[in-house]
Amino acid sequence: MKVEVFTAGCKFCNNVETQVKEVVAGNHELVIYNLGNTDTYDEYSKKAEAYGIKTLPAVVVDGSLLSSCKQNGFRKEQLVAALS
Repeated sequence: MKVEVFTAGCKFCNNVETQVKEVVAGNHELVIYNLGNTDTYDEYSKKAEAYGIKTLPAVVVDGSLLSSCKQNGFRKEQLVAALS
């Protein structure tokens, strides 16, 4: 499975990124998009917009934004369930 993490490069986003890396643990493809990077912002923000991402951090699994990321933020348990 492909897991995509959209971050702003902040401390909170880094915490979510760490949690995702622990869950993925090399068993799935992992791509990190840091929208805090001005060099890649335009490209990454278009990807985020295509997924309907309104807030960061956000996690997408196989093209679907986790429902917790649509509402009140990332939940590790939801990622684990999506990868099961």
